[in-house]
Amino acid sequence: MPSEIELLRSLDGEPRTPSTVDVRRAVADGRRRRARRTAGYAGAAALTALAVVGASVVAAGPFRDGATQAAATGAPPVTTPPAATPPASCALERLPAPDGAPMALVTGADPTGRYVVGRSYPRPGGYQAVIWHDGAATKVMLPGDLEESLTDVNSTGTAVGWSYASAGDTSRVLPYAYRDGKVSQLAGVRSGYAYAVNDAGAVVGADDDGHALLWPSTSAGPTRLPVPAGVSTARASDIDDDGTVVGVVGVVGVVGAVGTVGTVGNERPYVWLPDGTHRELPMPELDGVPAETARVSSVRNGWATGIATNGLGRKGDPGQGARAVTVRWNLRTGEVRTFDGLKAGANATNTHGWHVGTDDQGRAVLVAGDRRVVLPDLSGHEPGGLSNIATTVSDDGRTIGGQSDDATGTIQAVVWRCQ
Repeated sequence: MPSEIELLRSLDGEPRTPSTVDVRRAVADGRRRRARRTAGYAGAAALTALAVVGASVVAAGPFRDGATQAAATGAPPVTTPPAATPPASCALERLPAPDGAPMALVTGADPTGRYVVGRSYPRPGGYQAVIWHDGAATKVMLPGDLEESLTDVNSTGTAVGWSYASAGDTSRVLPYAYRDGKVSQLAGVRSGYAYAVNDAGAVVGADDDGHALLWPSTSAGPTRLPVPAGVSTARASDIDDDGTVVGVVGVVGVVGAVGTVGTVGNERPYVWLPDGTHRELPMPELDGVPAETARVSSVRNGWATGIATNGLGRKGDPGQGARAVTVRWNLRTGEVRTFDGLKAGANATNTHGWHVGTDDQGRAVLVAGDRRVVLPDLSGHEPGGLSNIATTVSDDGRTIGGQSDDATGTIQAVVWRCQ
């Protein structure tokens, strides 16, 4: 939900013609497309205490110079899912776009795969938020006259997203929820994004002042999630059903694990736990040394996934000689595992720790344990091209959402049905 990989974030704007780079992770990163901004994403009630509690320990990485962060006193609760056999193959199904829009894509889905959200492009430069339920499309009329998208949805059909509005020469983005057929603005921010919603209705995101936010419900005001001293920006990117929140914190002007002064923010993966504690996630190693940056973008049943890299370019894309790998954190045991052969990070994970991403040949894949399933394209795959992007995966691994280019090179919203 291809993903966090900096290769795609390097693009400054939305294409006015069909493209294959508009994906969930770019949305989840809060692209500030038309305004100058710095990077800022059951109990939701239990998380309200996050702002004031937590024992302190000496922090690692960029926070080690006297800064402190809360220590985790316990692991997230774990639900043992029924044993599941990974699928062996998947069939592609195109989702209808409202009003026959020529282009559409998927940005999120609920754990069952019955609800899917995204947006269509009814005209060049135009955007329309969309929710699909069992394959049927409905337009969601978010306020605003520039860019908009839904980013996530839960199993009751409550969806969240954001929309830009213009005022003269300036623009700002506002977070919204869609529930029971009605759109409402999330309270408490002048400008910001909603990125994810869990089945309890708790929402996470970020404001444009660089704070990670939690809304306990779609009708409540937000809480700023606490961060260690020295952190300049934070965002919350996903929330699990038990209230575990994952995201990213950054220190502008610090580059690399050795604390070298520079001009690029050093982003670190972060978790806020249901017991009120919070901490940096361990950095994986790349070629025997700690990664310079890492991001966690998805969490489900104690599994968190994202991307790590050993170097970023001027706009956040991997520079010459840089390397990026998919990362999976086990929040219960502390295990960190990297996956080679997936160049764009993991876009989403499910209750088994299976995840979807893009392999080194530019193909969308499902990684389920030791099995890797290549997802078919609408049109023939060009080696090294990027025409297929998987952004969601259901808990049973049988429904995967994303986008695929048709024979004309136009992005289409799709789901893969797997067995």
